[in-house]
Amino acid sequence: MKKVIALHTSRRNQNTYNILVQIKDVLANNDIEVRIISLYDLNIKDCIGCEYCIHHDTCVVKDEAEELMKALQLADGIIISSPVYLQQVSGKMKTFIDRTCRWFHRPVLSEKPILSVATTKGSGLKETLSYLESVTVQWGGMNAGKIGRTIRNINQPVKQKELDKFIKLINNPSSYNPPLKSLINFEVQKSLAQLLLELDVEFWENKGWNNKPYYNNCKINPFKRFIASSIGKSIRKGMNKNKTT
Repeated sequence: MKKVIALHTSRRNQNTYNILVQIKDVLANNDIEVRIISLYDLNIKDCIGCEYCIHHDTCVVKDEAEELMKALQLADGIIISSPVYLQQVSGKMKTFIDRTCRWFHRPVLSEKPILSVATTKGSGLKETLSYLESVTVQWGGMNAGKIGRTIRNINQPVKQKELDKFIKLINNPSSYNPPLKSLINFEVQKSLAQLLLELDVEFWENKGWNNKPYYNNCKINPFKRFIASSIGKSIRKGMNKNKTT
């Protein structure tokens, strides 16, 4: 049975939590087990901005963030969820995302389908879901869809079709068709990894990504691949020029 971790980031087990429970039930019918983890049940402290994790691949803050990050790496799929707080994710979700900053350099979730979930009684749903999807791209994960609810449809049950893409990618990651944004981000990260931190250089070389158009073997639109590749080559040319002058 495939294993999914769902991150719940509100003190109240209400609208967003209810969506996660419904998702859990739907996925159980597809032989996928979901473990809902509330970040409020864990000791996760603020990032102190020291950048130690970027340079040494470990964090100086001792709490349960590292353990959670390891668990996410072992999961077959991930769900990141949040109620909308002032047009954005909850503070607890943002705190955890800040703690994963080294994943923005060394994307260890490169073959993980990630589903974004958010609910709101007001505005900001679009912006919040967009942010969660952007985090997925930075983590190197596969955007596997989004589920959002507002006060107008908060009681609308989660349907199988809303999870079809997520289920498909869990069972067959190679079927992913990355959007242009993800391909460009890959090229940008590849460029930075080749020219900046030694730890990044080693990580990307070991993954064999320097000569690939994307993290994993998947379906790539030729036109999007050409655009992203051209941007990547231009960035690396410019960086190499600056390095030699």
